[in-house]
Formats: sequence, structure tokens, C-alpha cells
Amino acid sequence: MTKSNFSFIHKPVLLNESINLFSNQKNLIFIDGTFGDGNHTRALLEKNKTCKVYAIDRDPNVKHNATFFKKKYNERFKFILGKISDLENIALNENLKNKVSGILFDLGVSTRQLKDEKRGFSFQKDSVLDMRMGESKETAADFLNTKNEKEISEILFNYGEERSSRKIAKAIINFRKKKKIEKTFELVELIKSVKRPSKRKIINPATKTFQAIRIYVNNELEELKNGLISAINILKKKGRLTVISFHSLEDRIVKNFFNKHSGKIYNKSRYLPQLEPNNTIGKSLKILTRKVIKPMKEEIEFNYYSRSAKLRAVEKI
Repeated sequence: MTKSNFSFIHKPVLLNESINLFSNQKNLIFIDGTFGDGNHTRALLEKNKTCKVYAIDRDPNVKHNATFFKKKYNERFKFILGKISDLENIALNENLKNKVSGILFDLGVSTRQLKDEKRGFSFQKDSVLDMRMGESKETAADFLNTKNEKEISEILFNYGEERSSRKIAKAIINFRKKKKIEKTFELVELIKSVKRPSKRKIINPATKTFQAIRIYVNNELEELKNGLISAINILKKKGRLTVISFHSLEDRIVKNFFNKHSGKIYNKSRYLPQLEPNNTIGKSLKILTRKVIKPMKEEIEFNYYSRSAKLRAVEKI
């Protein structure tokens, strides 16, 4: 693959704000835990001409992006197909534990994934309901056609904060009696039949339902929690972790995790799985972003998808 036939479809959010939190000393090692189109990886490699970036992604479709990077940056770049929850094992295999100076997570779905009509992430394109970021066994269609009404309602409410979850779940069950739900537009029309658009916000009624199903299918919240633990465990002292999130569930997990392990009061949420896995992190973090960093007005105007982004960062002590 050459530079001429490679394009960065995904517009990175809070790019400079996240990269500038990392040191620019020589011969540092960084991990981009959510490689995607590689915008953050490229920014790191271009800013620090001596660093090496290990780029990780669970989506096999981004492998072709890695080919371009390998050709351009040679030994300064390595791509690994994997999940952020596997960071600690990956670090052990690569002999990186306690050698990593910076780790970045850019959470959520990428523009490339949204625009891929075969993936089913977008409610604006009529495609098969898949929504798998990696190689999960269960698709969005599987979820919709096999779970009972209560299970569907709980997933939509807990992972999408959808207030109309019961109505939507009931409509899904009724639709299923006639035929399986297989296409994105079928689900969108079904949602619209029981949920009216908000008068104050121009948001598609299907937004929260699609978010909830995607999070469930890809086990995103558990991935994030385990990824945070793994990241802190492999960072060296003074190493930094930056996380860009796009909805309240993710941001709440990140904020609570950072607060807990920096010695701040930890507030539990009844809506989320609790952050009490077996780990030895303890009080080991220093919060760098006392106030969450959000996109400037200019960035939101340039990239509509950045409107809900939030950046938080910590340093390992």
C-alpha cells in the first residue's frame, strides 16, 4: 500500500490535546490502544522522531492501515491485533512491562466503521445488523432476535440510557413474531413507531438504542474497565494514560477509576458494573486533568462527532 491510495477517513478528536500530554524525550515507547485509521499513532511518530508506537486494535479490517505505517516508519511501528483488555498479556509478550511511557485510548466507533455499509453501525445506512468491532460471536441481529423482552429493555436502558427502553423492547418482540429483524432500517422504523423525536435536540430517536446494542455486542464497558487496569499495570513510573470517551457511561467509568486510584472519594453508580476487579493498583495515580478537557467550538464545527468527546489523563506514581 502506498501513500497515494491510503486515506485517513476518521477525523481524530482532541488530537493535539491528547498527544501534548506525553513526554517528547528520546527513545520512548507508546501504545495506541485503539489504532483505527492511525491518526494518533501518526501524530506521536511525527512529533517524537525517536519513539516507537505499538498500535493495537480489535478490528481485523484496520490491518491494511498498518501496512502503510510499517512501510513509512519501519521498526518504529508495530501493529498487534488485540483488545485493550489484553494489554498486559501483550506487554509481557513484547517485553514492554514497566517500559511504556504513554498509552492512549480513543474509545467508541470510528468514522470508517460508521461509513462501512457492511458493518451495521449506522442508523443512517440500510445494512445488515452486525455491529461487531472484532470477532465476537454474537451480532446485533442475534441479540435482537434471541433475547427476551426484559433482557432487551435492560440492555437499552443500562447501556444506552434509553428512557423508552420498555416500549422499544416490546415493539421488537412484536415485530419478531412476524419476521426476524435483519436490517438497520427495520430497527430504525420500529423505534420511530414508539418513540417521538425530541423537540429540543436534533437527535435521531434510534441513537441511544444503537449505542446500547453496540456496547453490548462488543462488551465495551468491561473491555474499558479491564483495559484501564492493564494500562496502569504496564506503564512505567511517570508514564501517562490518556482516555478520550464519547458518552457518559464511558466517561463515568474513567472518572471513577482515576478518582479511586488517585485517592479521591470513589462514587459508585447503580447503573454500572462495579469497578472492583482483582488488582493491586491501589493509590498509584496522579490526575493530570483536574477539569475534563472538551473540544473547542472550532473543532466541533469542523467535526460534528467531536461534540460529546471528553479527555481525561493520569500519571503513574
